[in-house]
Amino acid sequence: MPRTAASEITAKAVGEEIRRARRELALTQRELADRLGASQSYVANVEAGRENLTLGKLAQVANALGTALQI
Repeated sequence: MPRTAASEITAKAVGEEIRRARRELALTQRELADRLGASQSYVANVEAGRENLTLGKLAQVANALGTALQI
C-alpha cells in the first residue's frame, strides 16, 4: 500500500511517541529491539517514521514498553 502524506505524518508522530516512551524508561534502541525480537535498525526506522505499524505490532511495542495501547 503506498504511503500518503497523512500516513507519513502519522508514522512520524507514532515514532516520536515510541522514542519518548523508550527514553523515559532509559532503554536503548537495542534493548527495546531485544524485547520485541527485532533488530536495532527496525526500532530506529520505527522511531524515524519509516515503518507503517499494524495494530498488532503497535500492541507488541506497547507491551515491550510496559504500557497500554491507547487509540
